[in-house]
Amino acid sequence: MFAGLLSAAACNNSGNNSTSNMADSAMAKVDTAGQKIKEGAEAVANDVKNAMSSNVDSNFVVKFTAANMEEMRILQAGLDNGTDKELKMHAKMMMADHKKLGDKVKAWAAKAGYPLPDNDNGKGDNAVADLGKNNKGADWDKAWIDKMISGHEDAISLFENNQNSVKDADLKALITDALPTLHAHLDMMKKLKDKLNK
Repeated sequence: MFAGLLSAAACNNSGNNSTSNMADSAMAKVDTAGQKIKEGAEAVANDVKNAMSSNVDSNFVVKFTAANMEEMRILQAGLDNGTDKELKMHAKMMMADHKKLGDKVKAWAAKAGYPLPDNDNGKGDNAVADLGKNNKGADWDKAWIDKMISGHEDAISLFENNQNSVKDADLKALITDALPTLHAHLDMMKKLKDKLNK
């Protein structure tokens, strides 16, 4: 009888061990699955982070390119329609600077593989049309200078806001190098405005 009890206990222990082993195996599988899910989530997060980093750079060059094309159209209008000699001289000089900057951004974007807009969606033409609605002669010149001031303030904000957020070192350097020129344009327009308002 005692032997029978021992045998039964042994069977129970064996059953318990088997159940325990199955539970351990199941937990190991859960841990492995959990680890794989965690690794997969980290990989996705890294992909998203990298894509967002790229998008910061791409978004900046796309915004700048469209704004620069609009600015070039308004600068050309200054050459075509301005009556003040100094205004025309400044417009010509700023056009050369903006073209050079636009070419640098275009070259960087081509190297990085980012597509750029090929037009400004008519914003430049609309701005020029607005300038001509109720303005002629000296009044047109003053309205054009106001447009140049606001345009350069916007450009400086765009550059300064992205100076520390873009990821590519060459693009960061391009922004840093361009800011003094943009500030110089803004100061020049403010001085011209003061002169024409006297």
